[in-house]
Amino acid sequence: MALAAAAAVGLAGCQLESSVVPAHRPAPVVVVATASFGEAEVVGHIYANALLRDGSRVRSLPQSGTPEEVLDAVVTGETTFTVGFTGALLERYDPSSEATSADDVYAAMMAALPEGVTAADPAPAEDRPVFAVTRHSAETGGLRTMTDLEGRCGEFALGARREALDDRRLAEAVGGAYDCSFGRRDETGPDPRALLDALRAGEVDVGLVHSADPILDEDDMVVLDDDRDALRAQQIVPVFRKGSLTEDQLTLVNRISGELTTEDVRDLLVGVEVGSATPADLANRWLDQHGY
Repeated sequence: MALAAAAAVGLAGCQLESSVVPAHRPAPVVVVATASFGEAEVVGHIYANALLRDGSRVRSLPQSGTPEEVLDAVVTGETTFTVGFTGALLERYDPSSEATSADDVYAAMMAALPEGVTAADPAPAEDRPVFAVTRHSAETGGLRTMTDLEGRCGEFALGARREALDDRRLAEAVGGAYDCSFGRRDETGPDPRALLDALRAGEVDVGLVHSADPILDEDDMVVLDDDRDALRAQQIVPVFRKGSLTEDQLTLVNRISGELTTEDVRDLLVGVEVGSATPADLANRWLDQHGY
């Protein structure tokens, strides 16, 4: 009887010990690294803070280097999550691709990503080169689309940053699609506000900027529609290690992507530009406004 009692106690002890073993391991930490520029940082905080609010374990590494360095960290597994742009990713991993439209670029990008890396849904928000004019120029010159420039670019002076003016691929794409070679090309400096002033003063006729630039929210600015998809799409897209997100986490990330617009990014960049709040605070404000 004593032996039986001892055995019973031993069995009970084993049952008690096994009953407190976790049913599953906790989800791994999502390490969100973003490149060292304002747009990447604030958008990265949106995804990271949404995951945090939802109960995930997250480590944020803002200002982690160039876009290429941040992508390399995801490829090697040093980090697990970053934010990129569909066209830039395609250019890096399949430079021979000729895809330009949003759907084609995303599909080609997904096929080109390195082994072990994948992407979530792209956001409607994008940041690609666009051509803009003042509302006065649009109305007096009949300019609403890039096709309206066809054969007429020699009449106009183009203003842009030096990097944009030196972008041979961009010039070839516009020239080929729209028979467009501007009569004059003026460097307006790195500050987009200088380009805005030059357009308003009539010093240049057409401005080359990026679609997420806050100056495009000014009432007198008109973006010319790239109606022949000459310029490659550059949608914001989360990039991450395969298996690093749970199904619930991926669902949340895709929901964020579905609601993030170019206009949202412009508003966020105004906050970055004027320093009204930190990138993390701006991200939290966006999440609050969207019910996260």
